[in-house]
Amino acid sequence: MNSKNSFLGDLSDRSYDDAIAFHGHSCPGLAIGYQAALYAKELLNLEYSEDEDVVVITETDSCTVDSIQTVLGCTAGKGNLFVNNWGKNAFTFYNRKTGKAVRLMMSPDVIQNPEADAVRQKVMSGTATPEDMKRHKELSAQRVQNILTTAPSQIFEVKEPQIPVPEKAKIFSNIICSVCQESVGVARCIEKDGQTVCQFCASKM
Repeated sequence: MNSKNSFLGDLSDRSYDDAIAFHGHSCPGLAIGYQAALYAKELLNLEYSEDEDVVVITETDSCTVDSIQTVLGCTAGKGNLFVNNWGKNAFTFYNRKTGKAVRLMMSPDVIQNPEADAVRQKVMSGTATPEDMKRHKELSAQRVQNILTTAPSQIFEVKEPQIPVPEKAKIFSNIICSVCQESVGVARCIEKDGQTVCQFCASKM
């Protein structure tokens, strides 16, 4: 595959710079997601997914997800990216063509650095000095470099998937909510008090 797109360029070999361009900045989370996507490509013989051949379930909503979108073409809009925000750096990849799947769980000691954690806490709390901010950027850049130069097999533990591959995306017709009179997908409606209503209106009834 050597697909081209005037905006995205060569889809078959997306780089970390492409991930930065999509995400907006470089950071350890983006690097972790990039390595996860590359490892999944290797393990499952994946290519950039222009449709739903590749499916990903992430267990975090962190920066990691943007690298996976960049490298593998998995998006919520195509129905092949599912975000379960369970606070884990774990990612399950599925190859619909082969039926193979793998769950990658990041080793907890990959980005442990007491100094970096302490400085980051100051930055997040708003108490960081200019010197702290400078050191935070230096340590973050070091983390990124360490992650990108470490073999993915040393970053992630390969596990069996916990969840079966999700069904392919379906297109449903729309109906009008009986309460707010707004158009809503029929699959997301709720029958309540003898009325077909959207979930928002159902929560208010």
